[in-house]
Amino acid sequence: MSLLLKNALVIDPKSPYHNKKKDILIEKGLIKSFGKSSARRTLDCKGKIVTPGWFDLNANFCDPGLEFKEDISSGTRVASRGGFTDVNVMPATQPPIVTKSDVEYIRAKELKEVELHVSAAVSHNLDGENLTEMIDLRGYGVESFSNGDQPISNTKLLLKALQYTSQLDVPVLQNARDSHLSEHTQMHEGVVSTGLGLKGEPSLSEELIVARDLGILKYSGGKIHFSKISTAKSVDLIRKAKREKLNVTCDVSIHHLIFTDSSLGDFDSTFKSLPPFRSESDRKALIKGLMDGTIDAICSDHRPQDIESKKLEFDLADAGAISLQTFLPALMKVKEIPFEVLIERVTHGPRQVLGLNEVTVEKESVAKLTILDPKCEWLLDKKSNFSKSVNSPFWDQQLVGKVTGTINRESISIFDK
Repeated sequence: MSLLLKNALVIDPKSPYHNKKKDILIEKGLIKSFGKSSARRTLDCKGKIVTPGWFDLNANFCDPGLEFKEDISSGTRVASRGGFTDVNVMPATQPPIVTKSDVEYIRAKELKEVELHVSAAVSHNLDGENLTEMIDLRGYGVESFSNGDQPISNTKLLLKALQYTSQLDVPVLQNARDSHLSEHTQMHEGVVSTGLGLKGEPSLSEELIVARDLGILKYSGGKIHFSKISTAKSVDLIRKAKREKLNVTCDVSIHHLIFTDSSLGDFDSTFKSLPPFRSESDRKALIKGLMDGTIDAICSDHRPQDIESKKLEFDLADAGAISLQTFLPALMKVKEIPFEVLIERVTHGPRQVLGLNEVTVEKESVAKLTILDPKCEWLLDKKSNFSKSVNSPFWDQQLVGKVTGTINRESISIFDK
């Protein structure tokens, strides 16, 4: 099938058509031409922006085992509505993704709208003790290894994992957190936590592990990716490591760019996050890290939770929020960074982290595209929400910016307002 996108404003710093209005012809899953053309189907994109398809490095689809929170079908639907053509799913399911059969389960449920990339567990059952069969899993298409939100605390295990993956050319994804310093904590340690009477997690918890892991990386080789960094010193440590040419990358969650520990003032559990929202100075350091290229990508950290896990006293509630469908409105709240830089961090940056081929808006490129209306206003509520869960900090709020379609090769999804 052929599709013509008319009057589209292209935002893609790596495209020769960046910041230009073009008619884009798509045929058989490829971008064929720019300019006057005819097609079986035409879509007027006046007032809309077309970018490379968005890629999320960190989302939880809860399948298998926790399908009442989200499953692959609902996760794919909400990801597509949020603008994503590719999603890297985390291994912290029940059971965890540790074998080729587990990967096959994900692949069998994959839908054409969104390409799923699988991050398999570093250790069996996420126990941090014994490595999974990394070579076999890599041969089966696994593109990264992670223990999800469980930090790889065992230094010997991390060393072995980096040595193995250096031969496989894939990164180890680390959630940097000292399990002892963060035990039983509820939020960032600081003035706000003291005022609220909640036990805080010190920034040191993250920074110690970042520093430790960079030392191990320098010794072992391989590639490490720090998922969802949150503190100013972590940014500085990674910036310095990159200057030393260490093979390190990192990402930040979208919510950490707009929320701080002050957001927890009314004990709303939708603002309980892992890692916790830090101080305003930390948030500004994350912004600076994105601007200067220290931070490679922005992830959703989509984490569905059922009502029973959230409608509790703050200290008992589970951490996390749904964030895929509201990713664009959240992105547009980051006023300190040019929009084209933000787009680069959700398109090219994530693919570079995993060593995948570029996706650009140019002739003969694979048709992976996101279409968005930056001025469209909409309300997130039960009617508009496509996730199985409702734990969003934007619930019942009027939002600005909406994805109106995605194209993933020959799969075309156009959404009504």
